[in-house]
Amino acid sequence: MSTETGTVARTLQLLACFCEQAEWPLAALSRRLGLPRSTVHRLLNLARAEGFIDSDGQGVYRPGLGLYRMAGRLSVEMPLRRIAQPLLDEFSRTYGETSLLTVLDRAQLKMFFAAKADAPAQMRYVIAMNTLGTLAWGASGRALLAFLSADEIAEVVARAEPSPANGKPLDPDELAQSLAEIRAKGYALTHHQRTNEGVGIAVPFFDAGGRVAGNVTVTVPSFRFRKQDEPAFVRSLTEMAGRVSEALGSAGFVPASPVSGHPLPARPVAS
Repeated sequence: MSTETGTVARTLQLLACFCEQAEWPLAALSRRLGLPRSTVHRLLNLARAEGFIDSDGQGVYRPGLGLYRMAGRLSVEMPLRRIAQPLLDEFSRTYGETSLLTVLDRAQLKMFFAAKADAPAQMRYVIAMNTLGTLAWGASGRALLAFLSADEIAEVVARAEPSPANGKPLDPDELAQSLAEIRAKGYALTHHQRTNEGVGIAVPFFDAGGRVAGNVTVTVPSFRFRKQDEPAFVRSLTEMAGRVSEALGSAGFVPASPVSGHPLPARPVAS
């Protein structure tokens, strides 16, 4: 085995240890791997440089953000993408608007768009996929934040992230009221928070443990959004979120006052 191959194999073995438990003192990790401390320390430094391992500075090591992000995408995003993509495609064909699968990165208290179906209309949004974004703004973020713990919400508020659309500062009181409304209704609706001149509606889905895992979102240009369309959008998104929750082993979330509505006719594609 070459030195390079041996280093790769040992690094992978080291990372696998963090699937067994979240924290490792250097001495314990050395015993677990059967390697000298100096070797393990060198491997840890290699992994730390890439963001896969972190340390408390006192000789205890834990998974880094890079490892959490990779693990989250492998365990959540890929199965969800296979489940959700046909549903998104059907939704966008029916309504003529862009729909998105949003996934929660709980370790970082961020979200990212894992899949989308583009609208056939000429005006489309440029949406960055698999890029971490704030939970404090936009329907896609707030529909997740509303169902996190009080401590997690407080951490997001403390970050005071401005609106990605216009740089507006975060108002904790407005956010608290918004999250209460989302919990009561079971979905989020926002205007111009994540995208200029955009309206977003998002309905969360839940995993087998009853924890929010992501949401399905529709984004509509402001000039094309009609208030009377909201009930039908919510109904279709709720059905979609329910199917994803069911696939994850959860019964999903049922709003206290379910919104009813008939499907909207597909909008004609502009020529």
